[in-house]
Amino acid sequence: MLDATIISRVKKLSVADRLELIEAVWETLSPAEISITEAEKSLLDARLADLEKNPGDQVPWPEVQAQLRRLLP
Repeated sequence: MLDATIISRVKKLSVADRLELIEAVWETLSPAEISITEAEKSLLDARLADLEKNPGDQVPWPEVQAQLRRLLP
């Protein structure tokens, strides 16, 4: 369980810093630590198939990330 002090400190961060923190925490997880349902697996498989079928329709994550950062104050 998270300490209330940690949550209090996180709330004081800017939106950009909180998003960076989320990304940093997410990157600490291994695939074995993340369970997904069969429905989620099917959705991921469908998205991967779409990526392979239509590679030009995709936007790379760094580009999406840059666009989002430009929207933040």
